[in-house]
Amino acid sequence: MNAETQGAAQPAAAAVVDVRDLVKAFGTCRALDGLSFAIAPGEIVALLGPNGAGKSTLIGCLLGFLLPGSGTVSIWGQEAGALDALRRARMGYVPQAMNAFGSFRVGQLIAYLGGFYASVPQAPDPALLAWADLDPAARVGRLSGGQKQRLAIVLALRHRPDFLILDEPVASLDPQARRDFMALLDEYCARTGACVLMSSHILSDLEKVATRALFMARGRIVHDTPMERFRRATRWIVPAGDGGAAPP
Repeated sequence: MNAETQGAAQPAAAAVVDVRDLVKAFGTCRALDGLSFAIAPGEIVALLGPNGAGKSTLIGCLLGFLLPGSGTVSIWGQEAGALDALRRARMGYVPQAMNAFGSFRVGQLIAYLGGFYASVPQAPDPALLAWADLDPAARVGRLSGGQKQRLAIVLALRHRPDFLILDEPVASLDPQARRDFMALLDEYCARTGACVLMSSHILSDLEKVATRALFMARGRIVHDTPMERFRRATRWIVPAGDGGAAPP
């Protein structure tokens, strides 16, 4: 871990996410090797790195799907693996692929899942629905990949979450839909103070909205960098054996 990363990893008093010395192994393979970072309200953090760097494992730990081998993962001061219902209701998650609820109609599913949140308005944000441009009567199982991705985003934002975890959220979208979503996300965070951790390989989109970049390689955070540095960078260095790019 370099000096830049160590400085950024110091505890934040008002952090939404606080990860300390996180280790997660599968057999003899350390998927996560001593990660430490925090995310504050309003931050949009880009999670970058090559395949196999540990991004998906980290997301699994943040969601409570995977338990740490050692170290801690806290969301609003509570362990992610034992998060209470009130805190969990303040989170939203967009997976890489949406394969469930195939027999539901779009409008039916949006209303059904909204019923799990007592404080949710009856209808989602009109701007969000206009962006998604989905037929409420369409069967979820018959939607295209891009339509399913837009539906997953609507469902994740349906209850106005304070912390969003987005795993390759725009991979199936066309360039214009990606740009429009990034603008919508930026406005949402500015208006609500919500924070975001977003994994993506589409750097040109992330650079426009992310405030910070976490770059992972071999299960470690090798750079924790303000996104402005990425905008100013004129070249990328590929670390030997990592299979991916890191900022100069």
